[in-house]
Amino acid sequence: MGNQASPAPRSTIGSVRRFYFLEYFYVLLKSIERYPDTEQAFELFKILKRKHRLGESKYKTKLETEELSPHQINRYRYTFSEVIEESVEYGLACLVDQSTLCITDVGINLLKQYEEGDITGFNRFLFHRMEHRYKAFRFLLELFYAKNSKIPGLLIFPNYSPRQLKYQRSSFTTTIDVISYSHSLIDAISDDILKYLGVRWDLHEHNENIISRLKESHLLPDRDDEYFFPKSYNAIIKRFRDYWQAYFLKEIYGYEFSLSSFERWLFRGKQIGILYATDFYPSFSGRIVYPTAIVIDHTTSPDFELVYNEYDDGRKLYIHTPRWEVIQDKFVDALVESYFDLRRSNHSYFINLLSLREIVCYKLKIPEFMFQSFLDKAYKLNLTGHLNIKISLEVDKLPEETSAIYLTREPVMIDGKHRNIIAIDVDREGK
Repeated sequence: MGNQASPAPRSTIGSVRRFYFLEYFYVLLKSIERYPDTEQAFELFKILKRKHRLGESKYKTKLETEELSPHQINRYRYTFSEVIEESVEYGLACLVDQSTLCITDVGINLLKQYEEGDITGFNRFLFHRMEHRYKAFRFLLELFYAKNSKIPGLLIFPNYSPRQLKYQRSSFTTTIDVISYSHSLIDAISDDILKYLGVRWDLHEHNENIISRLKESHLLPDRDDEYFFPKSYNAIIKRFRDYWQAYFLKEIYGYEFSLSSFERWLFRGKQIGILYATDFYPSFSGRIVYPTAIVIDHTTSPDFELVYNEYDDGRKLYIHTPRWEVIQDKFVDALVESYFDLRRSNHSYFINLLSLREIVCYKLKIPEFMFQSFLDKAYKLNLTGHLNIKISLEVDKLPEETSAIYLTREPVMIDGKHRNIIAIDVDREGK
């Protein structure tokens, strides 16, 4: 399945603009449509950016009401210019002069598509323009399938905090304590590499490299029995996390470009339905990434939808989009099985719907938005008594009700309402 990688587009894949959310294109086009003057367009861009909770990271923000700081305005302006450049590149907008922008006919049609609620079509159009320019999604899909033959397409990025390895922060006082943690860390990471990738990997030399760097940067004292400054704790742990993430990406998976470019392609692909990524998969500490699409010569399977057929070698990109009528029983079975797996480990009748979503999406290799659509259909069948299970959906606490700055996981919209906890009862007689 797409395991023969084509030559990497080395000159372009790393140069994608620095924003994650495809909604930025809508925000820009709406701003230009209303105000061709660059400064006026920027003022509306700021308002719409905040309204749609679009941050600079891969996470959406909580609604902001406070006055923007000069630093925030500078960040907004930088993002504004980045979205303009990419929109011009795709023929959605044009620069008349230094102070005037315009929206093209293509941009007007794309804007209309978004405002009419065709978000899938909006994202697919942008995908086509991106892939025509960069060929990045094919490159990533073929990289994923080539790098894991045990579980095809799955990439892992393990991340273990000291607490997860049974080290309390209060016990970190000397250099030898950090070294002890680092040994436990590489043992856990090595176990994950063997379990999920099917290979053995010696990480000891690289671990020594991290310790040396920490000492060179004076975060750790040279002598093992010396005490380090307590405020260095977070910086030290971050160094471990960043090092291993970059190591996996470059050394294990062979991605030659920057981590930031990988992140941007990854989370753009997630919105389109080509790639899936989560930092919150139950029972795994870290991030997992896997494809929900393939690049092949041809397929007759109705579960795969052709979305790109302009590669020079004739290969095509298909997204896994099974129809509800075909996948209904399989989806319900995966939902029930995954629910009871989580219930056993959480010892609770109501379990986290977002955790359930992660497991079901992985089992069926479907995007998040398809999970939401399928669960909505299943829930409505449940309400009318046409399902042999009973589904209860509730809201525990919405992200807006917490003190979190970023919405790392948004609730699922079911039957017109946000939900984030679920309970399932099985009608044994109906089975």
